[in-house]
Amino acid sequence: MPDSPGSGGQFAADLYELYEVAQNDLRPLAEQYSEFSAKLQQSSGYNLDPAPVAGTVFGGIGIFRSGSAILALRDDVQYALAKSSENVESAASTLIGVAESYADADDETRSDFDAFIAEDFPDGETPSPPHNPVYPGGERSGGPVSRD
Repeated sequence: MPDSPGSGGQFAADLYELYEVAQNDLRPLAEQYSEFSAKLQQSSGYNLDPAPVAGTVFGGIGIFRSGSAILALRDDVQYALAKSSENVESAASTLIGVAESYADADDETRSDFDAFIAEDFPDGETPSPPHNPVYPGGERSGGPVSRD
């Protein structure tokens, strides 16, 4: 293993691979998870646990009793998607920061790194961080929904 990570074009190429994964793979994935969490929140307007109207089935259990289980599952999935969005974006931001910091190792590395960015993002527009995910209950951040 070399004593140093290298310099110039080769080092810039390796750094750019980290940067590219963060911008082109992780950020869009975080945005997708964020969108899924928001869509699940929209389903909270549906009444999935109405009072049984057709009587009872086996052992006196209400026909629509499973609605509360579906609500709990929806909240758990929404929480997992929202938390995943935040975690994936955190990884993307870290990779971008690391790549940018190491690109400053020397002038040649910075120049080559910037050339890679200009080639893949000619208009200068890189994917932006995702929208804040929506946690169960409409909160913009939070923890698991309590099951009181």
